[in-house]
Amino acid sequence: MKSLPEFSEALSQTKRSQKRAAKELAQSTGLSSLAVRQILAGTSAPKLTNAMALATALGLELVLVPTAMAASLQQPSRGASRTVLTDLERLLGMRLEGPGPRTEG
Repeated sequence: MKSLPEFSEALSQTKRSQKRAAKELAQSTGLSSLAVRQILAGTSAPKLTNAMALATALGLELVLVPTAMAASLQQPSRGASRTVLTDLERLLGMRLEGPGPRTEG
């Protein structure tokens, strides 16, 4: 992700999927409810420590990766069919369907 709107949307999608309230996230992070709502809406650029706290509360991790590798971490388009994992994806435990824990069968 390269922009504040993309970052905010990723947090918002995770919040919605977990059915969490902004007030609950505020309590668990020590941020105000207003700050959480602004960060999730993309109307406020959070300090790094606040972004880390909010990501952690949602079960996410902020990770810096080289730009050249970032494209391989993006979800493939719906029409694309992938059959190979990159070394980085393997290290991160990604599956062909997308991020998440790998299950060995």
